[in-house]
Amino acid sequence: MFADFYDVVPAAITDEDGDEIDVIMSPSHIEQFQTMLAKPTQLTLRRPVQDLSPKNIFRTCDTDMIEILNQDWEIKPRQRFIVARVLIGSVIIDTENHHGLLILALEVYGRDPNIDSHAEQRSSTGSTRQSTSVPSLGHNDFEICTMHQTEGKNISMKLILGTHPFNALVTASARIDNLVDQPECGPNTVNFVVPPHSHLKYKLYLDSQSWSDSLTLGEKTNLDSIYTHSRLMKLRQLKTRFHEIDTYSSKRSTLFHGYLQQPMTVFTYGKGTTSINSGALSSRLLATLATSVVRDGESARLAKNSVEKLLPEFTKETKAKLVFLRILQLFDDNDNISIIGNRDLNSLAEELATLLAPYISTANKKSVIPSIADHLKLY
Repeated sequence: MFADFYDVVPAAITDEDGDEIDVIMSPSHIEQFQTMLAKPTQLTLRRPVQDLSPKNIFRTCDTDMIEILNQDWEIKPRQRFIVARVLIGSVIIDTENHHGLLILALEVYGRDPNIDSHAEQRSSTGSTRQSTSVPSLGHNDFEICTMHQTEGKNISMKLILGTHPFNALVTASARIDNLVDQPECGPNTVNFVVPPHSHLKYKLYLDSQSWSDSLTLGEKTNLDSIYTHSRLMKLRQLKTRFHEIDTYSSKRSTLFHGYLQQPMTVFTYGKGTTSINSGALSSRLLATLATSVVRDGESARLAKNSVEKLLPEFTKETKAKLVFLRILQLFDDNDNISIIGNRDLNSLAEELATLLAPYISTANKKSVIPSIADHLKLY
């Protein structure tokens, strides 16, 4: 795969003693290199050399694999976990410009809003932009695209892998052809943009280990998560619908499992900082909601004392503290309230999630991206 990507071919050099050295080079340079061998030539390295680990074997995402990715979630509910596992660690290749991207983290979203309340909404942008990640006719039931979405005053650039039953949002990635760019972390991918109507230029290569692990995952019964550890880290970075059960479904997959090697979410930020600020306290409350739902499902409840314990830790009269006080009013004389189906609680939880956004963005830039960059050196 990498020979095709860099447009090089293997060659062998044999000296007069019969010793052989293997090299790779551009086909256009072979004749020139043969001429240079006839006279003493100094070898100069043009760029830093980094070892390529032989443990990673990639497979072209062919029609048989795409057919498996397109299996119906309603018929096979475990597919939501299987596809998240199979796509992690895959590589996207821009065959025209010889660019490559390693996928480090992604979130999976179902197409059917009856199955996933966070299903993709069709964009209303102009014809020059991608409006949906649903594969079009002739795209072989699979599409790689960049979608531009307006979020307040900003326009986000989201890299998405699309099939008919789901789309996968890339939330962390690293260029494999460029040692200068830092990894990206968060919903935006600006270092690898796929223009509209250019799908034929791009190829997806699946990590063989991820493919094998996903097949093993498919054999398990009562599957409710990709991994059994760190369940909060497997939840998607969402800011709405905290009263819906699927908000707490483990549909996120990461190549690295360390806390600082995957994107922060509203559920995890508070567990990774020693600061006692509005962001940390808001995240801890949202994590309490998530833990209760993961444990108890539809019957999950929020205890009043869980809110009361956090409230004294606020040192200032912040917007988040005012939201906490409004949450306490929801209890009346009750010791606990329901989480699933509770629209009043959801409305206030959404306010906390919105307030958390700048904290998460800063943590990703200052802590997660450097940690991922260091870990990639050992990958």
